[in-house]
Amino acid sequence: MAVISLYLDGQDEKLIKNYAKSKNVSVSAFLRSIAVEKIEDDIDDELYEKSVRERKVNHDVSLADLKKEMENYC
Repeated sequence: MAVISLYLDGQDEKLIKNYAKSKNVSVSAFLRSIAVEKIEDDIDDELYEKSVRERKVNHDVSLADLKKEMENYC
């Protein structure tokens, strides 16, 4: 297992420790989980943006089709 050092000021350290304690998790587990979640969110955003770009390039949608699709949500 690797160790990563993180430098914090006293206020941030206290905030993080108190938050982790309130959630009944270790500081390491808390920081690991938020780091992984952030990375996963960024990957999801990139995949979504790529999908939108590809859809615009490869698939045109008529206004009539868009209206029909939107009616399903209203």
